[in-house]
Amino acid sequence: MERPETPAQEVASKDRQLSALMRAAQAFDLLNQRLQPVLSERARGHVQVACVEGNQLILSAESAAWATLARMEAEACLHAAREVWPGELRSAKVIVQKPAG
Repeated sequence: MERPETPAQEVASKDRQLSALMRAAQAFDLLNQRLQPVLSERARGHVQVACVEGNQLILSAESAAWATLARMEAEACLHAAREVWPGELRSAKVIVQKPAG
């Protein structure tokens, strides 16, 4: 007998830590969606938001080559991120993180 699936929001509403993690994931997803159009067409999909650490926007790139391009575009990304992120963002950093899989 199969149990019906419970919506994620319903599950999270019963667990404060899970709820906070889901809100953070949604915030990073929205931030990434905002930044993708700011990136050059070549960089889109190869550079994305990794996280925000303190007042620093962290962008991840798939390779050193994409990271170089991301560093050139980081200031524009930081400006766009400041428009939507609730906290103060002072700087941007680019890291290389190969895609999973």
